[in-house]
Amino acid sequence: MNKSFKPIVLLSVSFFFTAVLLYFFDDKISNTCAANTYVPYTIWSFVVLGFLFGITCYIFLWEIGKLQNENSLLKNDLQLCSDSLNNVQLNLDDAVEKKTFAKSVINASLNREIAERIQAESEGIRLRKRLHAILNSAGDGIFGIDTDGRVTFVNKKAIALLGWTEEELIGTSHHDLVHHTHKHGGPFPVEDCPIYMAYKDGQVHFETNDVFWTKSGTSFAVEYTSTPLMDNQNLTGAVVVFKDISKSKKLEKQLELIVNSAGEGIFGLDVDGEVTFMNKAASIMLGWEQEELLGKSHHHLVHHTHADGSPYHEKDCPIYMACKDGQVHFKSDDVFWRKDGTNFAVEYNSTPIVEGRQLTGAVVVFRDLTTFS
Repeated sequence: MNKSFKPIVLLSVSFFFTAVLLYFFDDKISNTCAANTYVPYTIWSFVVLGFLFGITCYIFLWEIGKLQNENSLLKNDLQLCSDSLNNVQLNLDDAVEKKTFAKSVINASLNREIAERIQAESEGIRLRKRLHAILNSAGDGIFGIDTDGRVTFVNKKAIALLGWTEEELIGTSHHDLVHHTHKHGGPFPVEDCPIYMAYKDGQVHFETNDVFWTKSGTSFAVEYTSTPLMDNQNLTGAVVVFKDISKSKKLEKQLELIVNSAGEGIFGLDVDGEVTFMNKAASIMLGWEQEELLGKSHHHLVHHTHADGSPYHEKDCPIYMACKDGQVHFKSDDVFWRKDGTNFAVEYNSTPIVEGRQLTGAVVVFRDLTTFS
């Protein structure tokens, strides 16, 4: 049964039982009243009840119609809401799918970047280990310093030469520990230190006659190169490579003693014919002090003229030739000229100096023939 008609049926049943009840009351009244005075109450009751029933049904049906209209409107609204909700759900699903895809792309990118960084760090660690191994395999002492002069790294050779541990050197002033004093014992101001200058002026500084001080308080002769460290045009410190030249200095002194003990005159020339060293015998025979001849042309000072007074051109000089052609030249009847302008007869050997495969000068050994005669 339609739900909208069920109340009507119930209402009709209620009116029916009411009419029956009125009928019984009316019948009871009619039995007690005279026939000529009695008005058929039952008819009026049915008429009134029918009228009331009709009004009630009208009102009831009108309300039901309103409820049905409202119900229809609510259904339409519900349908619209449902459609809207479905659209929202679709849009949400689409947005979630896009966000999920975007997150997956971002995660993939992050994972790739993380992997690249891990690989770069691993490569960096590998390179640092390799560099550390190279530094520790070097035969020279090597250490790095920052722009404040503090040690940033040091290799094993430097540790062995200086006597300080790596922990004692790292982060401390190199100058205060190993370069504070000159070899003659006077203080060495850091402003005058070539190592200090390298990380201040950005220039390479080379020193061949200096000393470093060990942890025990002793010093040793060194030669070193201080090279500035640059990072994107910014000066960040310096790298110092040094070697202990104590043995070579000792050999140099011994060689100097041997050379100065020789009875013959000995001097060295570079490829331009300029004097690089001279022993005492040569100084005595020529009358020149070593300091006066160093860096000067030997030919222009002591070999400029033949014995007969004619000019001696340098290109014809056997001594000069040894510096150019790499051959040994011997002369047994020549003259050298003293500082005072006199000459003396000499014989000499001019032997080329070859370092590696490069001709770097000559060594001349000569004798004063007047002494023997």
